[in-house]
Amino acid sequence: MLNPPLSLLSDDLIAYIAEHVAKLPFHDKNLCNLSLADRAFTQFCQTHIFRNLELNKSSGTRKGIFKELEKARKILNNKPSFANRVRVVELAISHNRNAWLFNDPTLIGILQLFAKSPIPPHELHFGGHAFSPFTLEGPILVVGRLMQSFFSQTLTILHLTECQNVPLPLFLACPRLREVLLDNVEVAEESYDKYPDKQCCGRESPALELLNYRDSQSLVKQMITPPPRFHTPVVLWSKLRVLMLSPHEKEEMACL
Repeated sequence: MLNPPLSLLSDDLIAYIAEHVAKLPFHDKNLCNLSLADRAFTQFCQTHIFRNLELNKSSGTRKGIFKELEKARKILNNKPSFANRVRVVELAISHNRNAWLFNDPTLIGILQLFAKSPIPPHELHFGGHAFSPFTLEGPILVVGRLMQSFFSQTLTILHLTECQNVPLPLFLACPRLREVLLDNVEVAEESYDKYPDKQCCGRESPALELLNYRDSQSLVKQMITPPPRFHTPVVLWSKLRVLMLSPHEKEEMACL
């Protein structure tokens, strides 16, 4: 346990120290070291250590993702309370055959555990890698899974990076969505004739407050002026508060 003068620190100050360490480079390693230094820091460090569930930031291969899923499953099975600390789910996928992931029982089980949390995750990141983008193999399946999950009620922040075949209904699945970041994202299709009505028609548009995009013109055009099957646009100018884009790309400016 802490010895004086550290033992005299308040919980607020210990929490502040952990928060500061979480902002430093190599924060994961530093937080783990701080957590092991004394039990007084453990709980506060775990809040940051387990804030993000990352599947697979390094390679994005099926083998790598499966390994990360198994690792997360073992940790959560041993300490189910850690699920209450997760706020962000990140999926980095680089191979085209990825529909299996959204039917994977391990991932579904982890998401079901998150659903029982008093504060389920509210932020979702989809992404690929610079030379190997994430191409959504089964967009209808992904939208359906999202609608069935807790994300449909909790998701407020969505980041899409180096993604292709992204469907417009993805945004309609989460009516509480408030912030969207798009970086090199391509839309799925033009008509959405094969999509079920429940994914396109009669769904309430999210009241987006922040839209940040780069090199994603095809998708942004649909978000502003959707195909006929959609009753309202995803981007409502009356609700939007912040618009961020690169002034160096003329095509982006033309979207507006």
